[in-house]
Amino acid sequence: MGLKEKLRNNFIIRGVYFLFRDYFWDCRRSRFGYIADDVTLMPPLRISNPENVYIYEDNFLRNADIMVTNAKFIMNAHCMASEGLRVTTGNHAMVLGRFSSTITEDEKPKGLDKDVVVESDVWLGRNVTILSGVTIGRGATIGACSLVSKDIPPYCVAVGVPAKPIKFKWTIDEILYHEEQLYPETERYTREQLEKLFADIKAKYPNIK
Repeated sequence: MGLKEKLRNNFIIRGVYFLFRDYFWDCRRSRFGYIADDVTLMPPLRISNPENVYIYEDNFLRNADIMVTNAKFIMNAHCMASEGLRVTTGNHAMVLGRFSSTITEDEKPKGLDKDVVVESDVWLGRNVTILSGVTIGRGATIGACSLVSKDIPPYCVAVGVPAKPIKFKWTIDEILYHEEQLYPETERYTREQLEKLFADIKAKYPNIK
């Protein structure tokens, strides 16, 4: 066994490496694609390729595992992420005549990895996992321990493995009032937009309350 392999398999050295990575290296703000000044980062944090991570105003990450490869993770402003958030933008490539473990990121087909987008005012419960290509709509709530593998519409409460909307967060009138207090008029949903959104969601998820 060579020196490199001995160092890699040394329990103490590996422990020091992961401690440094999770508590110091991955928390360096200068490495992010964008991070707002008021974002709070509380280790341990494991963030691969932070140059593809964009975290906007009034956000908080604690004990999170953000595995970003050739796509982006974008968390818009004023979200709440509980402890244990897990995000992956990548997918394993499958190539005839090759073991998946031998295929490097550079060899993966283009478009296999996809952005993960969390829109503003989203609440992510404890130990939520978000998979590649997912967009979580504005104002949505994701229940604890949910696995989000498909897009979640705005202002829905979604739970489960895989996560599905189970109810609307508020009525249309309540959403209109909520957005009137928080967003410029040009960024708010109109009543007509919300009525269509609710109708589309009910058609796709007939059991939603």
